[in-house]
Amino acid sequence: MARKKDSGGNAIVRAANGTVRFLGEVKAELAKVAWPSRDEVIASTWVVLAAVGVVGFWIFAADKASSLMMTALVSLFS
Repeated sequence: MARKKDSGGNAIVRAANGTVRFLGEVKAELAKVAWPSRDEVIASTWVVLAAVGVVGFWIFAADKASSLMMTALVSLFS
């Protein structure tokens, strides 16, 4: 959609008008959002924390295993 050039006022006035228009559009879009309930947010937070814990443990275990293997290889060949 082509936007016609805003020729009213100097650059500061045009910037202020554009900002006001943008914030009005943001407010209209945020009114359309289906916000989750408090219980949904809490449940989702627990799922995310559990997933972070599992992935963190997996990375720790993989790092520890690779470290042990590298130490064994270095001691074997030195």
